[in-house]
Amino acid sequence: MKNDLHVRTNFSASASNDCNYEKVLQKLQQAGIERASITDFDTCIFHLVSKIYDISRIYTGTMIPGMECDVFYDGLVFELLAYDFDVFKTFEWSYDTYGTLDMRQTKIKDLLIDKVEQAGLKFDYSAQFNGKSEFGHKFVYENLSKFEQNKELFDKYNITKLSDFYSLSTSNKDFPLYVDLGKVFPSIDKVVDFIHSAGGFVVLAHPFRHKGKIEIAQLLNIADEYNVDGVEVYHPVHSSEDIDYLLNYCQSHHKIITGGSNYNGTEQYNNVGIQNIDDDQIHILENLTAH
Repeated sequence: MKNDLHVRTNFSASASNDCNYEKVLQKLQQAGIERASITDFDTCIFHLVSKIYDISRIYTGTMIPGMECDVFYDGLVFELLAYDFDVFKTFEWSYDTYGTLDMRQTKIKDLLIDKVEQAGLKFDYSAQFNGKSEFGHKFVYENLSKFEQNKELFDKYNITKLSDFYSLSTSNKDFPLYVDLGKVFPSIDKVVDFIHSAGGFVVLAHPFRHKGKIEIAQLLNIADEYNVDGVEVYHPVHSSEDIDYLLNYCQSHHKIITGGSNYNGTEQYNNVGIQNIDDDQIHILENLTAH
């Protein structure tokens, strides 16, 4: 069975603007994906839409309710994948908890600009921001990068790309532009407790994407402490060694094992389906429907 349990549409800011849900469903169908989950960031609006819109005319496989949830823990933001929950209950909770995409990204942008002002950095305050399609961090980083006088800060902290800026501003409290994203995203316990109460289960998303920010063993221990049910073992950024490490962890800790492409229509994630998975390992994903 071909699976993909980590797919995004343009309901997520990280997805291509051309990545509307009908095109995503067509791509899943054409690729022969028999079981899928749309996991947009901090909303399950697609699954609400699918309750009133017959998606089977486009996609004939099994669609599992899903959502990727940003969570906050001790200065670190990471992601949980939620599955198989009550869609109506979860949509209400996600709106109350996260707000809209525009609201979240605008709040992050405003927090960063407050720090920019306090640090006395050069910034074009007339620049227009669209929280429906832009990340607050990307907007601020690109604006700061325009001005030569900000180079001193970038050089001091070895900032050469957006991911450097994002990591520093979210995890290094000594960085002048550090922002407390606990003001934007909920704590891990609140997310796990709610999803469980809505009949769903929770998976730690792509652990090795956070390598360098936190030890992987520590991240897995945090997830275990807060009763996260499983781990996304198969993901494009995970090497074969990473996969073996996570498989051993899941098997020894009795965790659900999932995988997905992280498809979002961008150059980095432009293929659906789980790649490089052995046939004899596919059965472990049956945990999802056995839940």
